[in-house]
Amino acid sequence: MNTIPLNYKWKAMLSRLPESGMGFQLVKVFLKNGKILNKHRVLNASLLLLETHEIISDDEIEMIELEPNH
Repeated sequence: MNTIPLNYKWKAMLSRLPESGMGFQLVKVFLKNGKILNKHRVLNASLLLLETHEIISDDEIEMIELEPNH
């Protein structure tokens, strides 16, 4: 599993949103190249967990949204 620390912009935004579970948020990540990463976890509003094959940098993120809870 890969991880990337999120920059201040994303940390500030996510810290204002509710958690999906204890210490994490389930998010959808929109990349600048048009790719969408669904159902990814962010720990403590600051660390994005990626699949092993996913290698991106914080600069590639266009938007992050919470996934709806079901």
